[in-house]
Amino acid sequence: MGRSDIRVVSVIGAGEMGHGIAEVALLAGYKVFLRDITQEFLEKGVQRINDSLEKFLKKGKITRDEYEKIRRELLYPCTDMRKAVEQADLVIEAVPEILDLKMEIFAQMDKFAPPHALLASNTSSISITQLSKATDRKEKVLGLHFFNPVVIMKLVEVVRGQYSSENTMQKGYDFCLSINKVPVRVEKDVPGFIVNRINAPTHVLRGCILDKGIATPEEIDATMERFGAPMGPCKLLDYVGLDVHYHVLQYYAKNLHPDYEPYRTLEEKIKSGHLGKKTGKGFYDWSHGKPEIDISKATDKVDPNDFLALQVNEATKLVEMGVCSLMDIDTAMVNATNMRIGPIEAAQDIDPVEMTRRLERLAEQFGKEIFLPTGSVREGRYRL
Repeated sequence: MGRSDIRVVSVIGAGEMGHGIAEVALLAGYKVFLRDITQEFLEKGVQRINDSLEKFLKKGKITRDEYEKIRRELLYPCTDMRKAVEQADLVIEAVPEILDLKMEIFAQMDKFAPPHALLASNTSSISITQLSKATDRKEKVLGLHFFNPVVIMKLVEVVRGQYSSENTMQKGYDFCLSINKVPVRVEKDVPGFIVNRINAPTHVLRGCILDKGIATPEEIDATMERFGAPMGPCKLLDYVGLDVHYHVLQYYAKNLHPDYEPYRTLEEKIKSGHLGKKTGKGFYDWSHGKPEIDISKATDKVDPNDFLALQVNEATKLVEMGVCSLMDIDTAMVNATNMRIGPIEAAQDIDPVEMTRRLERLAEQFGKEIFLPTGSVREGRYRL
């Protein structure tokens, strides 16, 4: 795809993800319409873009001319949907993860965008196929799932819905390259796509550990950070929002397996209104700033290799379904999490018999069918 195929990008939603998506498109030289439902929300998103650009300017990553051009010539904030998308070659929806809301937005995008325009969703969990049914251009609908913070994280999952054409997928992939991202194609529209799906069973195991009192959140985080995680998983969930985590698990329980039902410790946090950083308290107390993890609290009660085994097992499920390749798994995981290596590379020296026994033990210990090893694991087909 030539650069000329997409000249104008529209981003619907100026919040946490939307303003970041708009910024990376602006930095790549695209004309960007940024739309939100109120002037207040819109101005807040624009201010966050400006603040970020000023930091780039001070660090010498952009010139004064580039800074002024973005602000004066490339960015068009608006609250009117028709105005936001009527010139677009690519529209990216980044509104809250509520199916009915997204369906309504996609219908409006379809109504006002030019016939040639691609319609994309930044959803992390909702089916692209389902969203495409709100339009009369199903073949031009795809997922472009960015990771937070968008300006820093390199991965974009390019998701094929049931009706997405190859032309649509290729244009989406090439657009991601043009904004200096690392795209990975997701060839089937499965819950969680790649990264969130790979991590999904690890959330279940962590919930079992917390519910049974085997280890505390800080003990888990200290252990995983000592193992090489950039941020402990419980602290990361506080950062993302425990309510978001809760709804994602509910979605997986409904669409994947009942084993994903939210765990008791999480439900108690939700009922208490302790949703993480945004409420000042979650697994940790955020009222005095970012909590520091005491690495000395790392414990042998938690085995990081159990979590690795679950990631590898889930990866083989995706490969068996034709969602992606083993190499895609590691590319996605490294560029979405800042881990030094992906789970497939990390597991190359683990014997299939050992991996199988570990997964069978976890399944029996915690009564979780989703932990059982796949045929690919039993046969060592996670080895490259």
